[in-house]
Amino acid sequence: MDREAVIRQFFQDVIKQNEAGLWRWFREDAVIRWHCTNEQFTVSEYIRANCEYPGRWEGNIERMEQKEDTAVTAARVWCTEDGTSFHAVSFYRFDGEKIASLEEYWGDDGPAPGWRLEKKLGRPIDGNR
Repeated sequence: MDREAVIRQFFQDVIKQNEAGLWRWFREDAVIRWHCTNEQFTVSEYIRANCEYPGRWEGNIERMEQKEDTAVTAARVWCTEDGTSFHAVSFYRFDGEKIASLEEYWGDDGPAPGWRLEKKLGRPIDGNR
């Protein structure tokens, strides 16, 4: 299976909180880090944190870059129940088809800060959000 297909299937297992499916993507000793909240997880901790996260989720990968044993994705994820929305940048390091490490940066989607709005700096990227 090509790397892009692996990442896309992994992403769908994350979004659908598919515990059984998530195990197949990781090396047993993989390390997962969520830098924005200063957390490091084992594979079992990561899968539990992902699958027990409240809500039902949808999402899409907006961009993917690959080189040798690494890949980077930028994705949008949203809760179908309350409308909260996030963007995540994920850095993957692979050992064959297995994820050896995953480092993620998650940010809440929302309006620009008031001070920038007052100064009329910038404009929306996407008028639909």
